[in-house]
Amino acid sequence: MGAGLVWLAGVARADSWQPPTPEVYFSSDKAWRLTVTPRALVSSLAYYEDQVAHRAHPGARAGNLQKQAQGYLQHREHGHWRAVWNAPLLNDVGPVSAIVSSAGRVVTFDNWGSMGYGKDVVVIYDDHGKPLRAMGLDDFLPKEYIEALPASVSSIWWGGKHHFSVDGRQLVLSVVVPATNQGIADDSDEHVELPFDMTSGKTLAPDPRAWAHALHEAHKVAAEQRAAQAAADAAFVAPLLGPKTDRDEDWHRYLVEAFFRLDPGWKNDFPATKVLRLPQRKDYEASVGFLRRALRDGTNQDSALMLASPSQDNLVRVLSEEVATVPHGWLKQARVYVVVDDAHTTAVARILAPTGATYIQLDPGKPIPQRKERLDAYMANKGK
Repeated sequence: MGAGLVWLAGVARADSWQPPTPEVYFSSDKAWRLTVTPRALVSSLAYYEDQVAHRAHPGARAGNLQKQAQGYLQHREHGHWRAVWNAPLLNDVGPVSAIVSSAGRVVTFDNWGSMGYGKDVVVIYDDHGKPLRAMGLDDFLPKEYIEALPASVSSIWWGGKHHFSVDGRQLVLSVVVPATNQGIADDSDEHVELPFDMTSGKTLAPDPRAWAHALHEAHKVAAEQRAAQAAADAAFVAPLLGPKTDRDEDWHRYLVEAFFRLDPGWKNDFPATKVLRLPQRKDYEASVGFLRRALRDGTNQDSALMLASPSQDNLVRVLSEEVATVPHGWLKQARVYVVVDDAHTTAVARILAPTGATYIQLDPGKPIPQRKERLDAYMANKGK
C-alpha cells in the first residue's frame, strides 16, 4: 500500500450520517499527524433542517464560535510533536477524510453530509495550511462522467483509495469507473487514477489507455441512463395499465402510481400496497399473511389500502375468507382499492361491504390518465 492511503468507500455508505467527530490522520511514516476538528452540531437532523431553511451555519450549537472545520498539523521531532500549522479548513462542517504525505502535505476529501458535491470535494493544502487548490468533481471529470457515477440521495460515490506517489510529488485520485447496474461504489469497483502535481496543484496527464477506457464506460452508462429516463418519462405521461407479469414489484409500482393518479389524498398520503402472489409460488403463504395483517392494521383504518394479485379469482377467494374475520365497520374511514375487472368487482364490493370501507375498483385493462396537476408539475420541472 502506498503512502497515506485512505478508504473512502466504507464511510457513510447509507444516507444516514452520524454527527461528525474529531479525526486523526498520520503519514505513512508516522512522522506527521493531522487532527481534524469538525464544526460541532446540535444533531444531524438539526443540520438538515437548517439547511432546508437556508440558515447560516446549519446545525450550529449555540455559543460555539467555530464556523468551519479546523486542521492542526504536527511533525514528530526527537520524540516530540511540534506544531506546524493550525488553520481553518474549507469544509463547512468537516471533510469526510484526509491524507497526509511523508513531506507533511495535506489533502482533504468531500464534505460531511454530501460526498461528491461542492467546490471543495478535493482540497490540496500548502506547507502553511493554506488551500493551494480546491476542486469540485467538474474540475477534473466531464459532466457526462459525473452523471454516470453511482449516486445516493445525499452523495455521488466517486472515490476509492486516494494516495500520494512514492516520491510524494503527486496526489493520485482513485476515481470510480462507471458501470451498468452499479450500486454504491466500493473496492470491488474498477477505478482509474488521475494524478495532480503537489507543488502547483495542476492536473497531470493520466494513463491514456486507462482514461480512454474509463471515458468509454462512462459514455455507455450515461447513454443507458438517458434511455431509461426517456422510458420513465413516457410511462409517467402515458395512461396507466395493469402489468402483464406476476412480479411483485411491477404490481406494487402499478398500485402506487394508480394512487397518485386517483386518490384524493395523493398530496399528503401514501398507500399501503399488498400483492397476493400466485398459489404455486413458494412464498405464497407469506403474501396471504401480509394481506391478512393489512386488513386488521389500525394504521390503515383511515387511509388508502391497495390490493392486487396476478390471479383475480384467487384474490376474490382469499378476500372472502379474510374479510369474514374483520370486525364490522373496521374500515369505515378507509379507501380500499382492489385490482379486478368488471367480472369480479360485484363480488369484491359484496365482500368488503361489512367493513364499511369505500371500495374503489381498479380495472387493470382500463387506462388511468395522469393527473393534470402532476403532469403540469412534471413538465415544468423537465423544462428547468
